[in-house]
Amino acid sequence: MNDMVTKERSKRSRGTGLVLLVVSVTAFVLYAYFLLATQWSIIILQLTVLVAVAALVAVLAWIGYTIATARRRDDSNFKQP
Repeated sequence: MNDMVTKERSKRSRGTGLVLLVVSVTAFVLYAYFLLATQWSIIILQLTVLVAVAALVAVLAWIGYTIATARRRDDSNFKQP
């Protein structure tokens, strides 16, 4: 019975992987088409840079928030060698 569950999960994982592959290739082809072959290329490029910068700033903000709100350990009991 356990072997059947493992095989079913493996089938599902392969199906999910195939869907991700097809979607990513399709998205790239559409992106390349709109970037290179239409009048929307400048807007597409601007939106791409905007999203990339927003993602980078969001990660930096998350790191800053995590550092700012992290609990500090009590260093008064720390003995130096």
